Amino acid sequence: MEIEVLRRTRKLSVALTALLGMWFFGNLYEQIVWNPQLLADPRPGSLVGELAWGSPVFYYLPWVPITFIAAAALRVRFGAAVPAGVRRAWNLGLGALAVGLAIKVVLVTRVNPVFRDAAATSAQVHDNAVVWAFANGVVVLAVAAALYFFTAWRRV
Repeated sequence: MEIEVLRRTRKLSVALTALLGMWFFGNLYEQIVWNPQLLADPRPGSLVGELAWGSPVFYYLPWVPITFIAAAALRVRFGAAVPAGVRRAWNLGLGALAVGLAIKVVLVTRVNPVFRDAAATSAQVHDNAVVWAFANGVVVLAVAAALYFFTAWRRV
């Protein structure tokens, strides 16, 4: 039974793992490259537009919803065919993704616009960069947890 479930879920699991990896490494890049640069040089108006090349919103917009759809499809499609422990892991993974998404929505809608605002002060940009650093750190951990929960069960 376990081998059959592994085989049946392979395509969706591989797609989900790739999408989670993109989300994880994109947030990790922001955390260790982009945010320290912003903290060191908090220039107002320095961030590119929301949908300009190089914008995190432009990068994540297509992939995050597809990630959630793939995760939910895995849970709904195969939930009855897997042991309770796997369902629990998938539920925890979906919860971790929900936490990551909720935080990112707040960051992108409330914090991110300050970085684009040429009228903001350097202190405002710096303070928002600190908020971004801590909240994005939680997102990195949430996506890492989701990646773990959606893949660890496959090591049967």
